[in-house]
Amino acid sequence: RGNPALRKACFEVMQALKLSKPQNDPVYLFMIKKEQEGKPYNVAKMAAVNKFLRIYYARAMELYK
Repeated sequence: RGNPALRKACFEVMQALKLSKPQNDPVYLFMIKKEQEGKPYNVAKMAAVNKFLRIYYARAMELYK
C-alpha cells in the first residue's frame, strides 16, 4: 500500500541497514527479531520501515513542541 516509489526507497534503506549491521540500532534489532519469528523477508523489512517511521515521527514532533 502507498506510494510505490517511497516503498521502494524505504525497502532499500532497510537493505542497507541490514548490510551495515549496527548492533545498537533499534530498527535493525527489530528487523532481526521479526526474521527470527519466521516472518517472510518482505514482511520483516516493511515492519522495520514502519518502526523507523514511528521513531522518526516521534523525534520530529519532539522538536516542534
